[in-house]
Amino acid sequence: MRIFTTILDTVAQRLSSEPARHDPAALSRIRRAMIDLMPADAGWEDERLRHRLLVAVDPKSLWFLRVDLHQRLCRSMGEEAALDSVQSLWPLFEDSIEPALLGKRPGRRGASQRGDTPPAR
Repeated sequence: MRIFTTILDTVAQRLSSEPARHDPAALSRIRRAMIDLMPADAGWEDERLRHRLLVAVDPKSLWFLRVDLHQRLCRSMGEEAALDSVQSLWPLFEDSIEPALLGKRPGRRGASQRGDTPPAR
């Protein structure tokens, strides 16, 4: 059943994606950085996530996969370390996805604040 779900995820992602212009080198850098964060002890769920990272067709897809990556890292390294690891990916996304996804809006005060980052400690 899980294999069917993985195949279905891949097909659905390919069909629903709009052809967009993006830098293939940036996509590759983001993908590689996310895969490098994955723990070495790979189980079935890890391989499924790795597959989803490999078949993502644009930086926006990878942006939304950060949540899954964070959940996986929480199990192996704890929530705070996982959050730090996932947030380290932020600069890779800045020129690749819409500013609104990053929590930045034109003319907004405190535009340097990111929408999904916790307050400074």
